[in-house]
Amino acid sequence: MSSLQKKETLLIVDDSKFQRVVIRQSLGEYFNFAEAVSGEECLTIMEKESDAIDLVLLDLVMPGIDGFEVLRRRQNMEGFKDTPVIVLTNTESVSSQSEAFALGADEFIIKPVDARIALTRINNTLGVKRRLQNSRDEQKAWKTKSQIDEMTSLFNKMTVEKLITKTLTEHEDGLHALMVIDIDNFKSINDVYGHTMGDHVISVIAGVISSQFRSTDYVGRMGGDEFAVLMGDIPSREIALIKAENLVNLVKYKENLSIPENISISVGIAFSDPEDHCYYDLAAKADQALYVSKKSGKGRYSVFGEENQTPDQKLQAFVWSSSRNVTSMLEFALPEFVHLKKVISVEEIRENIGEKTGEDILGLFVDVSEEEDGGQARWQELGGLQREHALPMIAICKEGNLVQMKCALETEGIQDLLLAPLEANVLKRRLKIWTQK
Repeated sequence: MSSLQKKETLLIVDDSKFQRVVIRQSLGEYFNFAEAVSGEECLTIMEKESDAIDLVLLDLVMPGIDGFEVLRRRQNMEGFKDTPVIVLTNTESVSSQSEAFALGADEFIIKPVDARIALTRINNTLGVKRRLQNSRDEQKAWKTKSQIDEMTSLFNKMTVEKLITKTLTEHEDGLHALMVIDIDNFKSINDVYGHTMGDHVISVIAGVISSQFRSTDYVGRMGGDEFAVLMGDIPSREIALIKAENLVNLVKYKENLSIPENISISVGIAFSDPEDHCYYDLAAKADQALYVSKKSGKGRYSVFGEENQTPDQKLQAFVWSSSRNVTSMLEFALPEFVHLKKVISVEEIRENIGEKTGEDILGLFVDVSEEEDGGQARWQELGGLQREHALPMIAICKEGNLVQMKCALETEGIQDLLLAPLEANVLKRRLKIWTQK
């Protein structure tokens, strides 16, 4: 923080005096503080003095009006609803975090508070607030809302298309770089965590992207989990490539980003030439490069027209399940180098195995959690296949169903046993160990 920059004021809302003292002592060098000992006092302060508060640190668990209720009432308080809120929680529970995000929380910090993580997340959140304010100021010059994506405060699809076409036609001799950016594994986040977490991921990624580019670059959300950036009039291609690599790595390593571990981004880059007269000319090339990034393992960037962009070899895994939730959980939990394919018969598995060796195949996940016979018929059906290919199998049984578990454990080739309903983070840890063997 510059010595000339005014310290921002944070409101600590926590019924624990000890927690309030810890936060003030660890972060007092960077911020001014106000305090509230209850949800009621917080609401009173924000009703009367919201202009003086830049960010609220809100404990979720308090007697009387707790943090969740404060978030609910905040939605109808004109001065409070635009003030960012970071919730303080003792738990990493996905349900608690999802509920807080659904009620409008911007970030979370786990207690006991780690000063470095807290400082980074507070600064990131305040940075988003500043960019949002800057964006709002710019919106007035751009005749506001019709050109802005409401969720991310970036330009919307129509605006990006017009701005890029204008740049290409008015500066046709310049070197321009278009990046098309897509969030990897986004569908599994919606399936596993729900759309509230999906919206949070989009907002976080939007903030990361917008923070990396010049004010003269055009950054927009094209819809869903796809973004576009035009770097206009750049002196060399290397500048865009460095930006793309930095962007991919920021999301890959997730330092102080509150997004699931399997989230990464893929980027396709196209550089303009005199034949590109509109957005669609350049976007078609960038989309082809994005396709290469996706097929080459995700979490990377590719450039249109470059040679030797061959996909990395992946391990193959199969899942035999009638449950969409089971399949989504596995897609979420398996690492990037494993390709998961859904199958519904032994014949389909044989066709897909083909000439693959044991080193190419991770195994077959067999879900018998809904089978009334304990899974006996399914295991008998798979017996011949297992003998032919020595195919490792992982059984998924219903928790507490001893018949299913007994049948699975008595089956040749069973390497592990998972219990349904599957829990995302537990599953991810188990599979990480299993894929490293």
